[in-house]
Amino acid sequence: MTEAETFVWYRPSTRISLGIAHLAKQNAFRWLASVNISPESENLPAINASAGVQGIGTGNPGYSLTAEKNWNLSTGKFNSFLGVGFRSNENHAHAVAGAKYTLESGISIGFQMDGHQTHPFITYSKDNWTTGFFLVDGKQPAYMFGLKF
Repeated sequence: MTEAETFVWYRPSTRISLGIAHLAKQNAFRWLASVNISPESENLPAINASAGVQGIGTGNPGYSLTAEKNWNLSTGKFNSFLGVGFRSNENHAHAVAGAKYTLESGISIGFQMDGHQTHPFITYSKDNWTTGFFLVDGKQPAYMFGLKF
């Protein structure tokens, strides 16, 4: 199980993100990449591919391909994604999905399904800061925070 994971992302372009994550429990690093293959249009979702790679014994190395769509609503924004994920230490694919509703106030509620577990969350964002709570597999409370610079 991954615990206390710290991420640092760098976006060299609007369609490519590169990152590194430190997994505290395993004292290991995960190399990350995300590529927007096809940008979202009014009628079609964005198509994204991602990878998170590290030693098999240290976490969940994996790859995904997802379709993501955003909608502007009168009271906020709605985002959803659906796709397929593959973990290197397993021999089959998993469905991955998520949804998030963001109010004008910066509060978001949603869930993320990683193919094994579903994680509901609530966050608050203001300027470059985000903080929030989520339930790992809907059971174990955890917190998150982020800063964009």
